Amino acid sequence: MQTVTLEEGDLGGPVKMDLLSRILSLSVPFLALVWVTALPQRFGLLVYPEQVVALMFGASLAVVYFRRTGDEAPGTIIANRIAGYLSLALCLYVFVRFPVLSEATHRYPTEALLLGIAVTVLSLEALRRVVGWTLIIIFALLFAYAVFGDWVPGALQGRPMATADVLRFIGTDSSAVWGQTLQIAAFVVVVFVLFGGLLIACGGGDFFTQLAMRVAGRGPGNSAKVAVTASALFGTVSGSAVSNVMSTGIMTIPLMKRAGFKPAQAAGIEAVASTGGQLMPPVMGAAAFLMAEILQVSYKTVALAALLPAVLYYLSLYVQIDFIARRDKIPSLGGLQRHSLFTVLKQGWLAILAFAVLLFCIFNWNMRAEVAAVWAILALAIGGIAAGYLRRGKEGMTPMQVLNAIIETGRSTCDVLLITAVSGMIIGLLSTTGLGFALSMYLLDFGGKSLFGLLVLTAVIGIILGLGLPTTGVYLLLASLAAPTLVQLGIEPIAAHMFVLYYGILSMITPPIALASFAAASLAGASKGKTDVEAFRFGWIAYFLPFLFIYKPGLLLVGSWFHIGYVFGSSLVALVLVTGGLVGHSMRPLSLPVRITWLVIGLLVIAPLAEFGGDSLEYAVSAIGLALLLLSAFVPTRRAMPVQDTSA
Repeated sequence: MQTVTLEEGDLGGPVKMDLLSRILSLSVPFLALVWVTALPQRFGLLVYPEQVVALMFGASLAVVYFRRTGDEAPGTIIANRIAGYLSLALCLYVFVRFPVLSEATHRYPTEALLLGIAVTVLSLEALRRVVGWTLIIIFALLFAYAVFGDWVPGALQGRPMATADVLRFIGTDSSAVWGQTLQIAAFVVVVFVLFGGLLIACGGGDFFTQLAMRVAGRGPGNSAKVAVTASALFGTVSGSAVSNVMSTGIMTIPLMKRAGFKPAQAAGIEAVASTGGQLMPPVMGAAAFLMAEILQVSYKTVALAALLPAVLYYLSLYVQIDFIARRDKIPSLGGLQRHSLFTVLKQGWLAILAFAVLLFCIFNWNMRAEVAAVWAILALAIGGIAAGYLRRGKEGMTPMQVLNAIIETGRSTCDVLLITAVSGMIIGLLSTTGLGFALSMYLLDFGGKSLFGLLVLTAVIGIILGLGLPTTGVYLLLASLAAPTLVQLGIEPIAAHMFVLYYGILSMITPPIALASFAAASLAGASKGKTDVEAFRFGWIAYFLPFLFIYKPGLLLVGSWFHIGYVFGSSLVALVLVTGGLVGHSMRPLSLPVRITWLVIGLLVIAPLAEFGGDSLEYAVSAIGLALLLLSAFVPTRRAMPVQDTSA
């Protein structure tokens, strides 16, 4: 069958469209940098942030519509290009007319209505191509509620709005599509994705891998420990569980299988390790920046609060690997091409410089996170190009590599901008219809009767939503509904928001969808079902940590230093006990009675016993747990396992 292609005159040929897509992709991070560095204000220009995000969003829409899958019919190609050009026209139109329409919609009702229709249709169709139907269905239900709210019986009955008024609200109101959620994604997330892209382009990936090999050492299961450490380091700049799996798993999964881990085990370890990257400071994922803006706190506050839970998350995985390797006699994998620590640090000086600039600007100069990221980007770009020139390309970057990293940032953030834009529509509808308030009152009443029940309900909703939505979308929805209710019940705001963030992320490793597990299973050649089970098992602590935020906020650095130290120390004791009980092995095999004892005591140490028997009961149980570990430490262990040489 002969393939039909469009000629150059048919709305632009493939070469021209590729060039246009690259230019549009380049414009997204460029505009973000322009706004973050306040260039319009420096030149005395009065520009609204909504106007800038409109340009970025329109460019992102066009890039999505201009994407080619290689098997479109000629009619589909033409329709896609028309939609792409309409997206460009839309963003330019909003840029010009927003100051007028946002203040005087009533004077231009027809114009505002057409704008609302165009924004809604183009956004939803592009979103369908990116993430499927879940968010669209939620939007449709809320849109229907806005129009037919008086049909809903009981306490959730709403005031009906005219369809045209709803569409005008979506297209012109600053609390809808052009509001805070899209602005955070456009001006903060895009900048940090660019930082990560440049970091990888200048060899940051190799630096993370070599550093992970040094940290993992030569102990039992060191191949899997490399995977955990590399994924944690890489995840700090990638912010995506699936992309983290695909980036680091290509190397780590075969390494684990070669050492003796089963394919499903290797895939499960990589999935859990990669998912945790969204929780690991200093960069974390997109939702962390949204959290800082919603809570009206500095990103430094969020990053510090996330530190101890992230450490516990990875320590739990690390301990499980060590115990399983000892139980299954998986040897230390020799032959790893490890460089000396001095060589690793020398070759990774650019990455070290970039992180040093980022952290210094955030923590010492108290800069906003996005401004600090711009300085780190500047250090990377200048240092990378200079190193590439002086060392003749052996290290560093060329100007073309910098340009390509910027373009790739624009392409990769198009999806995030789409998701946050439609999430903004949904949050706006929740607000303008009053449904958000009604649901919050219902949850508040339910939580007053059973806080634990409300937490479980919120966790289940977060995981269910995460089956069809990315973390950013889940967090935005729950941050609008559940988190305010938890705060009204007396929960620390940072704890409430961290709770919903964790359960939005956990869908990545929770059956039956578990996208991170699916990606890892495909790399490992393992059964999806077995990989889901292994990932669920390796990530057990992540299902308990959010409840610790609520009942023991010291884990988020809330409270006295004694309380913070006690909560972290007791959590360490608990994770070792529970892990040993689940695996059936610690430094030595554990009998069934010992396993049960470890498991029960470990869970009791985690439990908020102070709520029932006071601090003395909790301290006593923690002391018993610590005594169990100290007792096992005095039992002689077996001789060190032989090193398996795979260098051949």
